[in-house]
Amino acid sequence: MTQTGKKVAEATRQRAAVLAHLLRVLRDRLGEEQATALMSEAIYAHGREKSGKAYSLPARSGGLVQAAREFASPDPVKQYQFAPRIVSADEREAVIAMSRCPLVDQWKEMGLPAEDVTLLCRIARSVDFGTWEGALGFRLLFEGTRGEGKDECVLRVRRDEPRE
Repeated sequence: MTQTGKKVAEATRQRAAVLAHLLRVLRDRLGEEQATALMSEAIYAHGREKSGKAYSLPARSGGLVQAAREFASPDPVKQYQFAPRIVSADEREAVIAMSRCPLVDQWKEMGLPAEDVTLLCRIARSVDFGTWEGALGFRLLFEGTRGEGKDECVLRVRRDEPRE
């Protein structure tokens, strides 16, 4: 891995540690439900904001296949960290799998209990909801995550049905 890739990976590990400490502090002061809601809201907003700028016009204009390609970018750093790949994609639905997660790896390395890893994963994936639902206008469903002990995170992204 390049020196830049190593720096990005370390920054991601630091982000994982910050999220874990933030959850602990907020949970102690506000309770788990409110801490989770506040962290998720902030992370969702971040995903929406960055994705509104980072995705191409075709992806932002409803091109689901293009959005999936950009999400599962061949960028070496993204591949090293998350290893995203498109399982299937058409203009109605895309399925994307990620076989790595440095956030989950760091939380486990920190010795956090499995239930905290699962909770932090749920909070952190708010960024993906901000991307897919907030910025790009699709519907997102996680069918399993590494934070829940699965081998991969599996995202199912669908075009919303038109309202009558």
